[in-house]
Amino acid sequence: MIVTGPVGAGKTTTMWTLGELLTDAEVPHAVLDVDQVRTYHPTPPDDRFGSRLGRRNTAAVTANYLAEGARILVLADVIEHSGDVDDYRRMLLDAVITVVRLDVPMDTILERLDVREPESTIAWHRNRAPELQAIMERERIGDLVIDVGQRTPIEVATEIAERIGILSSRTRGL
Repeated sequence: MIVTGPVGAGKTTTMWTLGELLTDAEVPHAVLDVDQVRTYHPTPPDDRFGSRLGRRNTAAVTANYLAEGARILVLADVIEHSGDVDDYRRMLLDAVITVVRLDVPMDTILERLDVREPESTIAWHRNRAPELQAIMERERIGDLVIDVGQRTPIEVATEIAERIGILSSRTRGL
């Protein structure tokens, strides 16, 4: 599964919370924040966020997780185009991938960013969040769109887990 949304939507928090739910249910899984495997400098002009490298690195790490028994992989990543998911499918050997987009009111996102981002990057993040939200809505990103509102991470993760049906130890997918 790929948890996506604009910067500040709660992708990473939701990923970790889904991991906790899967652990509690004894479902073999792994979690990965793709930002951690695509951050480098300099990035190519046609891939300023290192997305291609992130997907290749994710494929390599996924193979190791699967070899260790993971049945579900929960990724946190920004998905801007349906082609991004197609790339993941090719690199992850045609795995079943469910994209979950977090739909969060922009006022809430901006409040979160104001708290978490340093002065040196806040303007960029405040501009990027509405840009990403518009792209995701226009591109109809998300097999499942979750209305986050003011709910807690556990409430959001529980809804995702229930709607996708991932709390069975027999489940296998990404």
